Amino acid sequence: MGTTVIGGIVTAQTVVKSLTAANVEEANGVLAEISVPGDARILDVILEVTDMDTGATLEIDVGDAAGPTTPDDNRFIDQFSGQAAGTIRASDSAGLLEGTYLYSTTGEQVIQATVAAVAATGAAGTLTLTIIYVR
Repeated sequence: MGTTVIGGIVTAQTVVKSLTAANVEEANGVLAEISVPGDARILDVILEVTDMDTGATLEIDVGDAAGPTTPDDNRFIDQFSGQAAGTIRASDSAGLLEGTYLYSTTGEQVIQATVAAVAATGAAGTLTLTIIYVR
């Protein structure tokens, strides 16, 4: 087994958002976003949420917004439950990141957490999104 050397400077960007019930009851609503450089190699994406649905339907995706790269709204995390408090990493077994993901565009690329399935009965809460990348 060998080791792959990536090189570059590792950066972690985090955004913490206080959300209202209305935020999680909006179909395809953007809950949080982070811009990364166009040549970023994504190492991991971490999503942490509090319970924002007193029912059991809220699901959250994390992926690309429209931009230089063809958008894929669940490139990193697909349908994470916002019904119970929890954390998911794109690099763990439940996430979608296998290895790393390289953007090779000019300009910035926006990564967003969005509502994949609206809350049955939304509740206020907190969402923390962290993107770890190297360039």
